[in-house]
Amino acid sequence: MTTLSGRITVHGEKPALTATVELQNSTGDVVDQVQVKDDGSYTYHLSAGTWTLNVWDAHGHRGKAQVEVAEGDDQTFDLDLEEPEGGH
Repeated sequence: MTTLSGRITVHGEKPALTATVELQNSTGDVVDQVQVKDDGSYTYHLSAGTWTLNVWDAHGHRGKAQVEVAEGDDQTFDLDLEEPEGGH
């Protein structure tokens, strides 16, 4: 088992307080969804493989990234969300 953890931010530093982190496996199936903690952090305990993080918040900010996780190699992956279409 490997730990994948990180921090979700908006504008590079501000925690995305209302963000949801959706975890998808290599075939695109949704495996889990978590709400970030007060500091924007999230944690998953995963098996080795390729995982996709699909992230959004209540203000329309979005982000998506693919992460390769190796067995026994705890990883940190931070993601800064992008402005919604049309901007705010």
